[in-house]
Amino acid sequence: MGRNISNSTSYTGQKIIQRMPQPGEIWEVNRSIHSPVEFSQEQQYQLYSDAARQFMRGIYPPMNVMIVTKEDSGVFSQEWQLITVMMLSGETQFLSDVDLLIPSDISGLEKDVLAQTWLVEEMFACNLVKPVGKRLSRNIYDLLLSVGDFDRQIVAQPPEKSEIELAGLKIGTKKAIEDLRIMDFHRHKLACSDVLSIPVAAYRTYLDSLNFTEAVLEEALEVDKDLLVDAKKKESKVNVLSQWLQNTFDAQWQLLWQTPSLAIATRSKFDSKPDGDEIAALIKQVFSPDEHYRRKAAKKLGEIALGNADGIEALVNLIRTTQNDETLWVAVESLWKINPGNPAAGVRKVKLLDLGMQLAGEAVALAVALVPKADGKIGVLLQAYSTDTETDDSDNSKPLLYLPPGLKLILLSETGETLREVTARNADIYVQLKFSGEKSEQFSVRVALNEASITEDFEI
Repeated sequence: MGRNISNSTSYTGQKIIQRMPQPGEIWEVNRSIHSPVEFSQEQQYQLYSDAARQFMRGIYPPMNVMIVTKEDSGVFSQEWQLITVMMLSGETQFLSDVDLLIPSDISGLEKDVLAQTWLVEEMFACNLVKPVGKRLSRNIYDLLLSVGDFDRQIVAQPPEKSEIELAGLKIGTKKAIEDLRIMDFHRHKLACSDVLSIPVAAYRTYLDSLNFTEAVLEEALEVDKDLLVDAKKKESKVNVLSQWLQNTFDAQWQLLWQTPSLAIATRSKFDSKPDGDEIAALIKQVFSPDEHYRRKAAKKLGEIALGNADGIEALVNLIRTTQNDETLWVAVESLWKINPGNPAAGVRKVKLLDLGMQLAGEAVALAVALVPKADGKIGVLLQAYSTDTETDDSDNSKPLLYLPPGLKLILLSETGETLREVTARNADIYVQLKFSGEKSEQFSVRVALNEASITEDFEI
């Protein structure tokens, strides 16, 4: 890529110069300016100053620069290497505090020149023709840069005048910012520097536009991705849990009162009848300030207080007042056992999952329970288990079916990020997750085994 913006032939950077410039060297600037961005004649007229165009047409004398930094290979492509230069001028009558005179015996040029320490520009190395004169000493190089740095307020103090003169340079007594003639001279030289800066600026603008376009495309892709996620959610049907509390739900979700753990507790034919005194003692313990004893009593009530009105009332009160999630769910599960359908226990539904995960002819089920909490949030309980654990066949007892080791129950955020997960171990009848959420909050649940998985989307 390259376009000669004068009438000369265009070349790549490697063909124009035989070697790369080094700091302190003096080089001549090519009148045939090369740019990686193509300019029309009208654009050239608009972008370049009159002084720059006259230089390119050969009306102005040659332009020399001192190399400040060598090529920067990390910015643009290899063909368009950037260097930083300080402009030089043969108009020595404008000697000032920032325009220092370099005698010809130091520069190796035919005439004395001014080093315009205030005018340092980036340019493409391919727009240099050849080195001229001598390479300046490191001391002179540093002095010139220090004068310019002070003018740009990069350093606090300029070099001493005696130090400058000792190096063979001359510094003017006039301050450039106070002399109108020197200020006009600076404006003219700044206009001439367009031949250096315009190609670089145009290329940067071009690259910025590419980056902007790329950013816009990436943003558009993200929007498309979000829309796709939303579309998939619409296709997959979001289960609105608040409707479950109003007894409105999809036919695939069935009401369920018994918990997986209950299958074990109720399998014996020889359960003893509940003792009234024991129930009364447990009810008293439910109101204990000790959370551990409250939880323990609630669990025991679920085992012995079937149909007991006082026991049911105690559990309902505990569900409505406790701030502890573990205690809440122990009380809820106990209430499911002794008084199925009690509205204080919220609602629990189950759905068979068609994952190809057949366990001795029994499928895996996903149960979702929710209950209003004392703090206004909704408590949610997720369980995955074998459907055979729901069987309470006292006459034809079958061994409980365990979940396959490695089966995962995963809680996902609305964006698909994994929030929590639990994995079934050997002899696990079920796995579960508990959490709380706000109304309208969305989440997903995934049940996975090896490569097979199924995901359900929910809104509280």
